This record gives sequence, C-alpha cells and structure tokens, in this order.
Amino acid sequence: MAATAGAARLEPRPLRGPGPFGSLTLATDAGSDVASLSLVLGQGHLPRVGQKRWESPQLSTSTFSMVAVTWLATPGESESRPEVLARSRTGKRWTEWTRLPTMHDRPDQAELLTSSRARVAARAGTDVMWVGRADGIQLRLEHARPDGLTLVLLYPHHRSADPLLGVPAVRAASDSADSGDEDSLQPDLISRQEWGADESLREGRPAYVHTIKQVHVHHTVNSNDYSRDDVPALIRGMLAYHTQSLGWSDIGYNFLVDRFGRCFVGRAGGPRRLVRGAHTLGFNAQSTGVSAIGNYDTARPSDAMVNAIAALAAWKLAPFDRSPRGDIRVESEGSDKFPAGRTVTLPVIDGHRDTNDTACPGRHLYDALPAVRRKAASLLHGSEEQVVSVARPASIVVYAANDRTGKGVLLGDTLGIDPGVYGPPDAGLTFRWLRGARPLRGARGDSYQIRPRDVGHAVTCEVTLTAPGLEPVTQTPTPVGPVTAAALATVDASGRGRTVRVAVSISAPVGVRRLPTGSARVQVGTRSKLVPVDGGVHLVRFGAHRPLPPGTHSVIVAYGGDANFTPTVFESTILVA
Repeated sequence: MAATAGAARLEPRPLRGPGPFGSLTLATDAGSDVASLSLVLGQGHLPRVGQKRWESPQLSTSTFSMVAVTWLATPGESESRPEVLARSRTGKRWTEWTRLPTMHDRPDQAELLTSSRARVAARAGTDVMWVGRADGIQLRLEHARPDGLTLVLLYPHHRSADPLLGVPAVRAASDSADSGDEDSLQPDLISRQEWGADESLREGRPAYVHTIKQVHVHHTVNSNDYSRDDVPALIRGMLAYHTQSLGWSDIGYNFLVDRFGRCFVGRAGGPRRLVRGAHTLGFNAQSTGVSAIGNYDTARPSDAMVNAIAALAAWKLAPFDRSPRGDIRVESEGSDKFPAGRTVTLPVIDGHRDTNDTACPGRHLYDALPAVRRKAASLLHGSEEQVVSVARPASIVVYAANDRTGKGVLLGDTLGIDPGVYGPPDAGLTFRWLRGARPLRGARGDSYQIRPRDVGHAVTCEVTLTAPGLEPVTQTPTPVGPVTAAALATVDASGRGRTVRVAVSISAPVGVRRLPTGSARVQVGTRSKLVPVDGGVHLVRFGAHRPLPPGTHSVIVAYGGDANFTPTVFESTILVA
C-alpha cells in the first residue's frame, strides 16, 4: 500500500472525544520537514452509524494542517466512490463539516505503469484539503466504503524563507512584446528550490511533450483563507500527498497560482520546457496544467490570480501560435468523459470540467475563464481593445398595443431593446429602465410596458455590456416620448321637448397623474359649442332659444388633445320630438 511518509503512533493519553484510541501523532522522515500520518481506517476507527453512512470518533492529533482520504482504486470506481466529509478542531472549537472532493486530477496510465509506488497498489483519493493549524479530526463517509480507506494528515512546517517569496505576476497589455516572444512573456516564477520541493520524493525522470495545444485550468479545493506565508508549505504538503499517498512520480500540476497572484513552478523538468504533467486525465499529452490554490466553488478568484493564470497561459501558448480565445481539436487518450481515440473540439484555455467529469475548477473560476482568455490574448497582442466594443449602438423599439398610424408612445405600449452590435459576442447584457432620469423600480428586463405614471415623461433604458477582463460599457439610447394617453370622454345627452342637454367630462385614465387641458367641441346636429377641459363636468344646452327641429340628431364630442393626451371623439344620437 502506498502510504504517506511517517507512521501513526498511539499515545496513552485519552481522546478528548469519544472512541477507544489515543492521540494520533504525525512523524517526519529524516531530512524532511513535512510531518505526516497514514492511518488505515478499520471498523473501529470508522464504525457504521446508518444506512451507507460511517463516522469516526473525534480523534485528537498532534498539529496538522492538511487532510485527505485515499482508498484502493478498483474497476467501476465511480460506483464505489465514497462521499467524504471532514471537520477539524483547533483548541476546543470544531469547524463545520466540509466535503473533501474526489480527486479527478491524475496521471495517465503510462506514468502509473512506470511508477514503482503505483505498482504496489493503485490509489484513488480526495483532494488534499488545507485546513490551517488543527489538533483534531473527525471523518464521515457516505454512499460507499471502498477497500483500503486511509486517513492522511500532513503538517508541512513553515520555513524562514517562506514569507520572502515572490511577487504577483501582473502584466498589462502594454508590457507585451510586439513579437510575443517567449522571453518577454515569461512571468515571474517561484522555482521548486525556492518553495522548498523535497526532490527525494520524486521518482524517475520527467517526461516531455512535443507541443502545447491547451492550457487546462484547475483548482486545488483548499480553503481560501490561507496567508502568503502558508503557500510554500501548502505546496510542499501537496507534493508529499501526490507522491507518497497516491503513488505519482511528482506533483501533478505544471504550475500553481495563489490568490495573491504569485506563480509557482510545479512539476520538475524545467518551466521553460514542455513537461508532461499529471493534471488532466486523457489530455496531458499536448497541454500544460495550471492550478489555482483555493476552492473556487465557494469564492471568486482575485484579479491578481486571473492575471497570473493569463500570464502563464500566454507564455506557454506563444511559441505555438495558439489563440487564447480560440478552440482546437484534440484527441483524448481516455478520460471519464471522452473515450480514448475520440477527437473533440475544446477551448485552447479550458477548465478541467471540459475534459473530465468534475466540478473543477469551481464555478466562479470557470466563469472567469473568458477574462483569462481575453487577458492572455491582450498579452500576446497588446493592441487589443480593453473595453467592450460597440459597432452599432443599442436603441429602443416601440411595440404598439393597438394598430395605429403615426409615431409616439402611448399608454399600454411595450418598449423593447435592440442591443445593437457589440463585441465580444458573449458579453453580458443588463438593463435599467428610466422615467426621465429616475430609475423605475423593478424594471430590469429587456422589455417594459408603459405605465400610467409614465404619461408626460420620456422613457429610456440604460444598457450595460459586461465581459470578464474588459471595462464595461453603458449606453443610454435616445429616449422615446413623452408618453401620451388617450383621454376619456364621458358624455350624458338627454332631450326634453325640442331642447337637448349634454353633460361633458374629459378625464385621464386611472392612475395617470396629469389632467387633460384645452377645450372640447360639443355638437348636436349642426349646432356646436366649445367647453373648457379642466377636469370638471360641463353642461351644454341646445334649443333653449331656438328650438331644435324634430328628428334624430347626432351628438358628437371632439377633444383635440394636448401635449400629454391624444385626441378623442365621442359619437351618439338623440331623438328630438
């Protein structure tokens, strides 16, 4: 069985939590400053507590900062893959339960077959989780209990040189050379010697590839609150886990990037050379692998981290004239997503989930990959625009509620947005509708139906284009309006003898705050009179001094409209005896 260097020792003092075991103590091999423990989890350590559920006692330990669980890899591994949760203790305080994701980063079969460690027993396992200084551990297992379950605890000691390492690998587009040559693009790197790689843990010689078609982006699934000083020790622990617990020849990733924007050399063989990594099963033969230190399912990558990944990608892709924003056809050597021999089209800079059945590199980092691609492209081609471009501006389209001729916006109409032409085409669109200069509450869709309170006002919409890595652009199309409404005419005509009385009121629709103004013409037969429009009811009499002739007469009330209301006409008839 491949085990982490060091042995589990039991001390006579009792556990602080339940269980029949003494405190577990990590140990170091001669010449190593990575203390470790490898404890096979028998039934006593991990008893069943429910249907397909096992849970350990609260185990007291000497100081550790990294935890993982490994097991024997078997055919049909996905069916026997456990769900592993852990929580750690510092002093008297326990953390919440945290899932240890199953590790999908792994070497190809060629590396495993040549590793004397791997030949002892093929190991699968979780990612190794950085938890900070802790002195207790408890495990919970769900779904399956594979053979050879082993708890791995690591404590890579800090070194005096750790706080002195490195600067962020930040580069602007203007820093790139016109030729995009490799020397000018190389970011600042922290070497294996600088971060303290224990070269005695490596096995065999590095392998090399002939070209770089892709940069695969991963995350290490560690906690995100590590300090600058923690990172070198964290990587030393990762090297120990990959080699001693999983049986790999070296750390799997070609490069690692921390949240402070520093770039660390991973796998040995020379950072300028085309070292074959063990990061993306089935797709290691023509690629390099970069892993972001942290869990980017739960946190967003910093700008410094995005810049560093982009700088590494631009540097490794430049000699082969690969387009960071392009796609490329690659042949799988066999992954859990694509069988061996299948040719697939993938992004030149992709996330681990594009090639394997995994959530890596976390949803937030995966969402940031367009920014990584654009920043890498700008490093290779410094003239690239750093804002979202607009070839044709956005405009507002009026969809009339009723068939009508003429221009204008009427109460009940719907406004829509023509977003225009912009780049990149995958830029995100957000909308904010405005009445005058005031935002309308809740109006953030790509369409808006005119409301009564809009009458008398112009309406427009702020359209914001966003793309990761580029400055956003906000457009405000020419406003439409002012919005008008059809005035309402209320008419009551009554006859007595040869006279007619007409009661007239011109009003606004419900909810409209403005009132119609001007005048309305009231006509009975051939006779007419003007009445003011002021929100009141006005009486008009016809025939009092000159009786109307007998017969049926038309009654027409015509309002000519104003700036806020459209004309309206009421027509009826009345019988005069």
